[in-house]
Amino acid sequence: MVGGVQENNKHESNPDTLALCLSLICASLIASLLVAQKAWMLEPRAYPRIPLIDSLSIPTAVEPLLYGIMLLSLVAFNFVARKKLLATLFFAAAATSILLDQTRLQPWLYLFSIMLLLGATCGSTSAAGVLNALRISIIGTYLFAGLQKFNLSFCESVIPLMLEKIVPNMPPTMGYAIGIPLAVMESSLAVLLSFKTSSRYGACAAIAFHGMTLLLLTHQNWNAVIWPWNIGMMLIVWFLFIRSGQDGILDLFRPDSAQKVVALVLFMLLPVLNFFGLWDNYLSAALYSGNVPVLRIELSRQDEETLPAQAKKGVRICDQKAVTLIGEEWAIGELGIPPYPERRVLEKVCRKLAKTGWFSHSRICIETYPRFFEGEKRRRMEYLSATDRH
Repeated sequence: MVGGVQENNKHESNPDTLALCLSLICASLIASLLVAQKAWMLEPRAYPRIPLIDSLSIPTAVEPLLYGIMLLSLVAFNFVARKKLLATLFFAAAATSILLDQTRLQPWLYLFSIMLLLGATCGSTSAAGVLNALRISIIGTYLFAGLQKFNLSFCESVIPLMLEKIVPNMPPTMGYAIGIPLAVMESSLAVLLSFKTSSRYGACAAIAFHGMTLLLLTHQNWNAVIWPWNIGMMLIVWFLFIRSGQDGILDLFRPDSAQKVVALVLFMLLPVLNFFGLWDNYLSAALYSGNVPVLRIELSRQDEETLPAQAKKGVRICDQKAVTLIGEEWAIGELGIPPYPERRVLEKVCRKLAKTGWFSHSRICIETYPRFFEGEKRRRMEYLSATDRH
C-alpha cells in the first residue's frame, strides 16, 4: 500500500517538475539572449553576418523584431496557458534569425530550444514521458561533450587557456593529467544518469562539474553568454534526476513517444555522424573541445593600425611571434557569442573579410585540428587571403 502511495505521489509530481524545468529553460534562455543581445541588435557591426543562403537579405529592422518575439514568447510562456503556441513562436523566430546569421546557432540555444519545444508539446503524452525526453537530451549532451574532448588539442590548448590565470605557463604533462580525466568524467556522467540506481550520484557530479566550469569562466570573465546556461543546467539536472523519480534504463530509452524519438535522434544518434564530418560540431556538443576549426588572421602592422575598433578586441600575441586576430575573441568581444565553428561557415567569413580591404596586407586563415574519422590526421593552417595567391 505504501509503495502504491509513493508511486501515485511520483506521478502527481511529474507535471510540477515539468513546469519547473520549462520555467528554468525560459529563464536561462532569456538571460543568455540578454547577454548576447548585440548578436541580434547591433547595427552596424564589423563581424560579418553569414546567412544560410548567400542571397538571403531582409531589412535590418526585422532582426530586432525577431529578437523581441523570442524574448516576449519566453516571458509569456510562464503566464499564458497556450504553451505549445508560445514555444512554437519562439522556435520559429529563433530559426528565422539563424537563417539570417548562422553565428547565432549556439549550443545553449540549440539544446534549450529543443527541450522547450519537447516540453511544451506534452499534449496527450504523459508528463513522465516528456520528462524522460528531457533526460535523454541532457544525457546525450554529456555523452558527446565528453567524447569530443578525447583529443590532444583539448589537453594542449583548452585546459591551459581555461586555467591561464590560475596556472600560468602550464606544462604539457599537467594539461594531459587534467584534460583526460575531465573528458572521462563528463562522458561518464551520461552513464551514471542513465541508470536509476546511480542517477543521483551522476546528478551531483554533473552539478559539481557545472559549478567548477562556471567558477573558471567567471574568474576569467570569459564567454558570459554561457554562464546562465551552466546555472540552468545545474538546476534542471537537480529537478530531473534528484527531485523527481526516474524510470529504469529500458523505460527511459524506450521510444514510446514522439518527444523521446526526437530526443534520441537529435542527441543520441545524429551526433555520432559528427565524428565522420556529417553533422555540425555545435549540434554535437563540441563546445570547448579543442577539435573544431578556428578563424585566425595573421596581422601586418599596417593593417593592425587601421583595424576597426570592434575587431581589435580579438587581437593578441600568439607564441611570442606575431600579432594575430583570433576570430573567437573578436566575435565574443563584439557580439557576445563565438563564431559558428564549421569550415564552410568560416570560409564565408574569410571571403567577406577579404572584400572589406581591412586585411589586404595580412594572412586570413582557418586553423583545423585532427579529426581521425574524417581522415584529418594533423593540425594545419588553410590560408584563404589574397596575399597568399601571389
